[in-house]
Amino acid sequence: MVMHPGGEEVLLEQAGRDATESFEDVGHSMDAREMLKQYYIGEVHPNPSVTSSGQSSFWSTWLIPIVGALVLGLMYRYYMVDGKSS
Repeated sequence: MVMHPGGEEVLLEQAGRDATESFEDVGHSMDAREMLKQYYIGEVHPNPSVTSSGQSSFWSTWLIPIVGALVLGLMYRYYMVDGKSS
């Protein structure tokens, strides 16, 4: 297990975000930069369901769940009414 010399709080503070600026601001040594190459995982890319304005798509946020709920409600009602009339 590898521990961060600055403590886990430093890592948790940047979790899920681009920490490049914070890494540069601290002024890491050349040894730390070499270690970065070994432990580098990748880059965080923007969520594809978020539009360029930063807001989630209307379709995925509201319309699809509402339509799904309506369909399930109608199916439930249909089968309950059908079950009572038999």
